[in-house]
Amino acid sequence: MGNMKKILIFPGTFQTIKNYGDYDGLDIWLKSSFIKDIPPADYYIGHSGGINFILSHYDSIQKGKFIFINPLIKKRSIIILLWNWLKFFFVESIKIRKVVPISNWLYCLKMVSRLLKIDVFGIIQKIPKENLVIIRGKNDNYFCDKESAEIIKSNNIKLIEIEAGHDWNEKIAQAVKTCIIPSN
Repeated sequence: MGNMKKILIFPGTFQTIKNYGDYDGLDIWLKSSFIKDIPPADYYIGHSGGINFILSHYDSIQKGKFIFINPLIKKRSIIILLWNWLKFFFVESIKIRKVVPISNWLYCLKMVSRLLKIDVFGIIQKIPKENLVIIRGKNDNYFCDKESAEIIKSNNIKLIEIEAGHDWNEKIAQAVKTCIIPSN
């Protein structure tokens, strides 16, 4: 069978690794898991705000491929993002068990505030195109919307659009698996 690939996932804002199946990753939204450096991996999988975290450390990542799910391509204020997050939370019916414990919320808000300063699309453009895939839920009307998809396409970045919303689900998991283990 070939070499096992080292895969790290970085969860979406206010979420934990346990929401992402069997992948290893870093619980960046838990204050008890303060992460200074990102360990080496073959694949860095980022979901939403987790992408901002990866990109905030991009200069220290030596190699690897990137799979980004519903990135925050367009700059927005924290107020707009919080409003969109509330709409997303209720419209996509996010279960409270998927969210980090309330004791971490202040830490998460501070992280979000810091990570919103990242020029997501500017750094994405530095990644060699052969090492990057973006997966977008066609029904993500909150963070990686149709306008974001057009920006991605117009810059010739590989974009896979699937029938999903913003949150991680089985369809997104399958698209990620296909990117890691392409069919011959």
